[in-house]
Amino acid sequence: MNTLRLSHYKTLFEQEFVKDVRPPKDYYLMFKRSRSDFGYDLSEKLFYGLKPPFSYTNKNNELVVHVKKNKIKTLYLTYMTLDTKFENVPKESFVNLEKTRNFYINIELSKNKNVEVIPYIVQYNKLGKKNMIKITKPMQFFKVDEDVIKLRLVFKCKGHGNFIIRSITRRDLDVK
Repeated sequence: MNTLRLSHYKTLFEQEFVKDVRPPKDYYLMFKRSRSDFGYDLSEKLFYGLKPPFSYTNKNNELVVHVKKNKIKTLYLTYMTLDTKFENVPKESFVNLEKTRNFYINIELSKNKNVEVIPYIVQYNKLGKKNMIKITKPMQFFKVDEDVIKLRLVFKCKGHGNFIIRSITRRDLDVK
């Protein structure tokens, strides 16, 4: 009859537990500030949204946005491209794709419970809009497709209330 050695099972359990909960090796490096981080200007002149229901201003280098009660199902606040014509290729790209096609993007925002705000990056090829990629986590990695010529940053908003865009930061991986 085999006897149970509790210490043996405890050691095995702890090893498995650490494997399950430990973040990847580069996890902490992703959040550590780097000299290669590029912070975007949050001036209200660089944003476009339907007025009303949007009103926004820059306070302390953060964009403070108010969305009035409205009957519009989905609103869009765009950055650097002063229109919401998503089918058209924008004149300016959110990221200079001649310099980098692989990067991390980090968007810090806070909001009240009545408004839903989801950032997206819209990719464009020569034919027009290719796809929209939702930004769902801090320091999200992007590898831009080879046929993509421009990128647009968009904030999809539902509901009403206030939100603050605290920062938009990019870390390039393959600077040319």
